[in-house]
Amino acid sequence: MYQWIDPALSIYGLDFIVYLGDHLKKIVLLIAALCCALLCSSAMAAEKANAPKFTLLKADSGKNISQMNFSLYSATDTFGQLGVGVGEAAKFTAPNPNWKLMALQFLGWSGFNNTTQRLPADRNFLVEVRDKDLNLLYKFADAQNLYFGSEKGPVVTGMEIPALPVTGDFYVIFYDRGSMGLGMESASSNETGKSFFFMNGQLAPAEFLNKKTNETINFNWVMRAIGE
Repeated sequence: MYQWIDPALSIYGLDFIVYLGDHLKKIVLLIAALCCALLCSSAMAAEKANAPKFTLLKADSGKNISQMNFSLYSATDTFGQLGVGVGEAAKFTAPNPNWKLMALQFLGWSGFNNTTQRLPADRNFLVEVRDKDLNLLYKFADAQNLYFGSEKGPVVTGMEIPALPVTGDFYVIFYDRGSMGLGMESASSNETGKSFFFMNGQLAPAEFLNKKTNETINFNWVMRAIGE
């Protein structure tokens, strides 16, 4: 079949058509890339908007741990064998009625023997969550070395728990049972009023009496609660 070709196009047309084809390819690819970027950006924005907004509640002063004046405490040091049943309790307040407790953080250490280069024998600690009336909502026990075992000293450890709806005030109670030491922040100027002892089903202020000066010494347990 004979096809008529304009002489002008025979000189410029082929090159023009090839150029236009390459140019269109680039335009199409650019548009595709822009669409992909827009879709990814929209997806990321949607994901960010739908991401859980966690709230961190603190019973301590909220200072960075590295700047905190703290020591390690075990209830058995104060109460002897009876200390096994004494809990270090911290009071928290849910920020809204639909808030759910999802994780806990503690500063503590189970110790390390530099001579034998070993951690102490496994012993269980116990954690409880109680409502404002001290009714039990949740409890959990495990070996202290799994969470607080370290050759380098005290560690901040997190514990996930099943999503637990809490309303208003609630308490997190840690029973060290002589297995380890829990972080205790000196509260000479940073007392939060959220730390207690829990024994015989009752709360008592977390404080000591300095027998030499007859001064009451207050402190904060280094405990934190995370939820959404």
